[in-house]
Order: sequence, then structure tokens, then C-alpha cells
Amino acid sequence: MTHTPAEAIATEIGTQIGALTLGTNLFHSTIRAPDSFIPENAVFVWDGGGAVPLRTMSEPDEIRRSVILVDIRNVKYNNGSDQAILIMNSLRAQSIATYLDLELATSAPRSLGQDAEGHHHFGLEFILTFQEP
Repeated sequence: MTHTPAEAIATEIGTQIGALTLGTNLFHSTIRAPDSFIPENAVFVWDGGGAVPLRTMSEPDEIRRSVILVDIRNVKYNNGSDQAILIMNSLRAQSIATYLDLELATSAPRSLGQDAEGHHHFGLEFILTFQEP
């Protein structure tokens, strides 16, 4: 089975947070500018690399730990902060089918400041562990 960790996290966020819908205000992509398809208030989820895969000698299976980056963008600081905390708390104790572990890589959302248009950004990092043949 081929795993797509960022897509799995994006799907789980959409499942856990009723106000977020994949493809509407939740995206499996890097940050994109607001336009007629991307709202100002949105969440973006993408792969951020990870550690070297672990494997035992000549075994074909590897244990991989992917870092998943989540960016929460909102026109209001408090709303963005609250949404970041909600996502963090909703995912921290979840299990995702076919994955071995989901862990939060930071203790709290990171305020990333404002972009040129004045949108507030908050960042989260998750580590998703899985076995890949």
C-alpha cells in the first residue's frame, strides 16, 4: 500500500472539524493566495519531509516518519488561533487507519505573523509514522 501522509491528515482534519471541508476551505497543498476558488480563511496541509526511513538489514519494509505541515490562515488573529488550537486538540489522540502513529511535533500552534494582505497565519507540525513495503 502506498501511503500519502499529508492527504491522510487533511482528510482527518475534515472529518474531525465540521467547519472544514476538503476542497472548499481545507486544501492538501502548500499555501495558495485567496482567489475565487480559495477563501481568505483556509487551512493548508502538505508534506514537509521527514527522517531517514528505518529498516532492518535487507528487509524490504521500511518504517517512515513523515512531517506534515499545517497552515491556518484567517483574517482575524483570534479566530485563526482558536482554529489552530481546535485542530491540534482534535488530532492529538487520533488513530488513522493503516498508520502506526500520529503525534504532534509542537506543544502549541506557532504564530507565523501576517502576510502582505494582513492575513494571520498559524502553523502546526505533525509526525505520521507508517510502514511501507
